[in-house]
Amino acid sequence: MKKKKIVKTTLVSLAAIGMTWILNKAIFFYSTVKQVLNSENGHFYKWRFGNIYYMKKGEGTPLLLVHDLNCASSNYEWKYVVDDLSKRHTVYAIDLLGCGHSDKPKMTYTNYLYVQLLNDFVKDVIKGKTDIMTSNKASSLAIMACHMDTSLYHKLLFINPASVRASYKTPDTGSKALKFAMSMPVIGTLAYNIIFSSLAVSRKFEYEYIYDKDHIRKSDIDAYHESAHLGGASSRFLYASIRSYFTEAGIERALRACDHSIFIISGAQSFHAEEIAEAYVTINPAIEVSVIEHTRALPHVEKPDKVVENCRIYL
Repeated sequence: MKKKKIVKTTLVSLAAIGMTWILNKAIFFYSTVKQVLNSENGHFYKWRFGNIYYMKKGEGTPLLLVHDLNCASSNYEWKYVVDDLSKRHTVYAIDLLGCGHSDKPKMTYTNYLYVQLLNDFVKDVIKGKTDIMTSNKASSLAIMACHMDTSLYHKLLFINPASVRASYKTPDTGSKALKFAMSMPVIGTLAYNIIFSSLAVSRKFEYEYIYDKDHIRKSDIDAYHESAHLGGASSRFLYASIRSYFTEAGIERALRACDHSIFIISGAQSFHAEEIAEAYVTINPAIEVSVIEHTRALPHVEKPDKVVENCRIYL
């Protein structure tokens, strides 16, 4: 009797795992079937850790756009400002490794990895000193990249940069356990699909990204949802690295030493925006700050004209 129970339990467990695996496969398929993110007009930079997708448009001084370090983000984030910016700049909008159409290798993603990526991209693709504009968590990548090689960058513009305090978070026992759990093929993938479900992405737009609900577009939600699922289940490795703080690096020293022109654009209703901007200015008093009212984390999506207006002043 005991042996039969063990066999029955084993069969039920295997069936559950099999059904979860099928469910995960179906989710990744249907999340990308709309093909909102079109890669036909882009280019690929063959970097040593994977192919990096990027868009290039316009003529003028180079401007590198770096989206938020988020599994659902991609160069799509700059969709509503690229055309205007390209009238004065040669605009390069990349998909960071692990995001969008770029490769998503099964590895631990670190801040230093992305610093190398930005600097190599500037050297190998742009091939000249560039302005750089970032969103949220990508600000720390730009600061550390500039600190590593100041000759590659001209002006730095951060949209709602991540807090200085958050940059000092480091992996601990709990976060390492989370990373291990997310690395599990079936359970980790299911957890990832729940975290980046269409409903979860919609709530991000409603409560964090966009202030005015009338400015939320279904196409934007679809694009973010698709970006989080391009490349299949390996997408979860970046998420695990972010949540385990491997992509963080203390930026205070680099920010204080930076003698480049630095500008911050804050969404007035973005969480802790004023406090974060004040912390940056306290560290480096030369930093200039502009606030766009009635916007949250993505003013360049919600009020792109205001962001472009600021770019014309600063860049």
